[in-house]
Amino acid sequence: MIGRITALILLALWAAPLCAEGFVIDFAEVFDRNAANIQVATPGVEHLELPGPVIVERRGRRIRAEDQSGWGPAGCALDRLVTAAAAVLECPALFTPEQRDKVAGQLLRGVDFFAENTVPPMTQDARRAAMQDALAVRRAALGLSCATGVHPALAFAAHIAEDDSLARFERIFARPRLPVSRPCR
Repeated sequence: MIGRITALILLALWAAPLCAEGFVIDFAEVFDRNAANIQVATPGVEHLELPGPVIVERRGRRIRAEDQSGWGPAGCALDRLVTAAAAVLECPALFTPEQRDKVAGQLLRGVDFFAENTVPPMTQDARRAAMQDALAVRRAALGLSCATGVHPALAFAAHIAEDDSLARFERIFARPRLPVSRPCR
């Protein structure tokens, strides 16, 4: 029997709309909302220091955003949780119900963090659709063979369900900030 959280993710996969905008940050809106705080280092180079801290630099159309919180970028953490959840969904028999629930719970936490802290914030429908799309794309990209049970994504998913990993993700998602992906180590 699967846990409630795993069932919710499976339901979201089956019930969510087929089209979604995905997990994105509208950096033009970030700069518009924080126009009074823009620092111009040199002509054509704008900097913003946002809470977290997250540093955002705009050079023409190019954007560079870095999380300097010390806990790790939330966007990177979400990406890794999508990988772990995709592995669990692809090969559920290789994981205990407790592992599946822990991975699913962390994914939902990461999705909620991103959705609430991105610009603009995401609706419930948008976050569910973005999660569905991200999982489908990642499952296809991983190309897992459950018969062998050997793949880095499978090992990573099992690792995510350990207490140390759960504590790390708790720290990453504890402080609201723009959910950027850099640096992703």
